[in-house]
Amino acid sequence: MCGIVGVWHLDGRAVNSAAIEAMRDALTHRGPDDAGLWLEGSVGLGHRRLSILDLSEAGRMPMASPDSAVQAVFNGEIYNFRDLRAELEAEGHRFFSETDSEVVLRAYEQWGVDCFDRFNGMFAVGIWDGRAQRMVLARDPAGQKPLYYAYRPGRWLLFASTLAPLVRYAGNELEIDEAVVKDYVRFGFPPDGRAMLADVRSLPPGSFSLTERGREPRNHRYFDLTAFAEVTPTRQGSEKDHLETFRETMREAVSARLVADVPLGAFLSGGLDSSLVVALMAEKEADAVQTYTIGFEQAEFDESQYAARIASHLGVQNTVRVLRGPDVLAQLPDLVRYFDEPMADYSVLPTLAVSKLAREHVTVALTGDGADEELGGYKYYLAQRAIEPYMQLVPEPLRAAVAKAARLVPNAGARRIVARSGASDPALFFGLGGFYRGATVDAVNRLLCEQNEAPKRVAEFLRAHPLGNSVEAGMLYDATHTLPHAWLHKVDRASMAVGLEARSPFLDRRVIELAFTLPLEMRIRGRHKKYLVRRLLREYLPAELVERPKQGFTAPVAHWLRNELREELENRLSTEMIVKRGFFDPKRAQMLVQEHLRGTHDHAQLLWALLVLEWWIAQQLEGDAGLIDYSRGRSALR
Repeated sequence: MCGIVGVWHLDGRAVNSAAIEAMRDALTHRGPDDAGLWLEGSVGLGHRRLSILDLSEAGRMPMASPDSAVQAVFNGEIYNFRDLRAELEAEGHRFFSETDSEVVLRAYEQWGVDCFDRFNGMFAVGIWDGRAQRMVLARDPAGQKPLYYAYRPGRWLLFASTLAPLVRYAGNELEIDEAVVKDYVRFGFPPDGRAMLADVRSLPPGSFSLTERGREPRNHRYFDLTAFAEVTPTRQGSEKDHLETFRETMREAVSARLVADVPLGAFLSGGLDSSLVVALMAEKEADAVQTYTIGFEQAEFDESQYAARIASHLGVQNTVRVLRGPDVLAQLPDLVRYFDEPMADYSVLPTLAVSKLAREHVTVALTGDGADEELGGYKYYLAQRAIEPYMQLVPEPLRAAVAKAARLVPNAGARRIVARSGASDPALFFGLGGFYRGATVDAVNRLLCEQNEAPKRVAEFLRAHPLGNSVEAGMLYDATHTLPHAWLHKVDRASMAVGLEARSPFLDRRVIELAFTLPLEMRIRGRHKKYLVRRLLREYLPAELVERPKQGFTAPVAHWLRNELREELENRLSTEMIVKRGFFDPKRAQMLVQEHLRGTHDHAQLLWALLVLEWWIAQQLEGDAGLIDYSRGRSALR
């Protein structure tokens, strides 16, 4: 696991080595073990290394072809690299290391850009092809590893694992994109491959990009999950058949992720997904499996007791750490420093905490990411399935009247569902659910002084890709939009902030493809979400540890914002600061802050998104050294 950077001066100017080194070393936390640099005229590549396979100098990058015409930098893991290596050796290629990164280079030499479709793994790749005079970038199918690029016609092409190196190189030339800031608030993440900085793009998952002199970057899909799900027939067979296929596919995915030359463990939240991963790990050698859990003082957020029982039942070693309010304050400098793009999901806090805990013992940790989107793990999928027949049977005017009476419903979750039931169709009903858990669509509308367009844009995706029903189309939207741009963004930054490699078997391409060809009843059945995961897990754990409500891996941020983080919230989102930024109406922003602090509304998710946005601007763009003084155990502006 690593950090990669690259520069190509399209006007022919020589690349400055100090500038490339500054870019590269902005990623030291992603690769603390080694650093590499290659320069030739107008092209430069840099690499920071976290050594996982072949710890020797033979694994150093940038890595060159025998004639040095092709140079590559690589971030990630290719789990089928041994099979590919054998195939390449049969074609006459000689290898000088035991790394998967050398396989990536040789595969490109043998098959060109067709090689990326052969890789099963998580990766971001930058290749300078001196023979063809082109820069090639590529990213894995699920979007686990980040890759950004910036392009100025006739001047330069820059790329990097994160935004910080691009800012380090281009400075004030990369300005904040106000339109993307508004979309960040609407969606909870920058959508459509855009980034918070103008002229910067995120390479889409499952894509490669070609840039040649005189031509702007051209992106090509080598794997498109949306197209795959639409054209691939639903699997036929009995429940037993589906269960057996799922079991063996997951076993293979877990086994592939256990290959490492460094200590390896797993996150164990107490939920279904991480529990299944650990159960499959324990099949081989239970007492060698190390798991890590974060708990909370607030019981409604704490699953550590379940994690401990699961670990005990499986015979694995579990380490628990309770995350408290002061611990959150202690984490914030790391969060602000390493998360070089705003992140609206506040579950990043426990993710960073469990990553730190695991890194004290291991260098690689397996996770359960991706299962919810692929196999139906969210509550709103149940609501989506229930709303379709209701919308078919009840005329829209009557539904609209019922929706207007939603305020009379005492339960907050049910109240939101009733309010959305007046939507014109199931696709818009799904879109109105939005990203934010505590905040409503109305709160976003109030902040932006407009009717939020995000629900309509989500609904357009569902209508264009119906897949027979809006439930599966919604899962496909989450897997292709929210998962790579929000959840995987979070896991990558949190784990790499502490030099930990996070691997998820559910994001194995074979598992993804299997999930999106399963019948819906194998994913959601009755009131059971992730039916197939539950069914398989009951072979390893007692029913009481499997059949219990999902809590989610999140944190009591609503409470912390009213207490430990209150001063920071009031300072960073003060009227003066909102006016200074100019993105939002200060009176509307202050109203949301005060409603939350008084406890009349829960705007935790939306306020967290705004707070992180302000931190990012202050430190990453303005160089606000020493954002907060934590020496007294509480926030205080310097």
